[in-house]
Amino acid sequence: MAIEIKSLEDDGSERLDNLLEELRSKPDWPMFLGSAPMQSFIENTDDPETVGKQILERVGRGILNPLKKANRQLKAHAKAFPRSSQVRVLILVNEDHEIYDPETVAYVLWHAVRSKRGGKPSFSGLDGIVYFTERHATVIEGKVTFPVTLVEGPSVYTSQWKSDVLSIIQHRWGAWSYGKYFDAGDKPPDYATIDHIPESAPRHERWRTEYKRNPYLAELSKADLRDRFDEVTLVTSLMFLKNTPLELSQDEKTLWIRRFGDLTEEMGRQAIPITDFDYDPQRAYAAANRLGLPSSVVEFIEGLRA
Repeated sequence: MAIEIKSLEDDGSERLDNLLEELRSKPDWPMFLGSAPMQSFIENTDDPETVGKQILERVGRGILNPLKKANRQLKAHAKAFPRSSQVRVLILVNEDHEIYDPETVAYVLWHAVRSKRGGKPSFSGLDGIVYFTERHATVIEGKVTFPVTLVEGPSVYTSQWKSDVLSIIQHRWGAWSYGKYFDAGDKPPDYATIDHIPESAPRHERWRTEYKRNPYLAELSKADLRDRFDEVTLVTSLMFLKNTPLELSQDEKTLWIRRFGDLTEEMGRQAIPITDFDYDPQRAYAAANRLGLPSSVVEFIEGLRA
């Protein structure tokens, strides 16, 4: 067995930022309040498939560079040390970058090892790739569980025993490192990014972390979120206007500001851009009634409309 170990040192942020700068200038680029997952932006463009491929291509460069280097080194090793039976493996390790989630890396690697140049496999020096990341995890049976991703090269189709060897590596590493190994099968679980929690953080960042731990709005439909949005924006808007009939204590103001942050976080998770919730005076009246606000508040809103 010949093994090359490579780490993903390039986080791809500069390449991705350059692409996003181009995409933001286009009229179909969505607007979210606060942060949102990249997939939420992609889903709300006019051509999500093309945009997704562009982003994947930029991210993929950071994966393909170490792959190309390992391929050259393993081919040279096989030439210098010929063996009748040999398995050539790349161990790919994430250097703690959020962008290299197991799904993205597996997609890039799978297509790369099956690509051809001049009718021959582009990465014939590799029989398989094992990818490790501890920046991404899921929970199985109440335990934090890390992915060990295996991507086999085309050579395993003609030499099935190589696939067996690669599986042994994958299983034994999981058992040795974590004590227990789960086979994901054809439907791997969704892995979340492990956030680095600092010793101290601004209040709004702590609120965001706490919402991620308890996304209590996740089960609401888009219509229900719209109602909640109308209520929150009504109250928070009145909070910052002068001479409004709505009087709130400082604790109540803090609570509503936090609700606003939780709501925008969930809108990003559900891929709902702010343009889907444009202001509507009639909805503001309905929100005031649902909240049981005094008639003076409704009259004040009527005055703003006039």
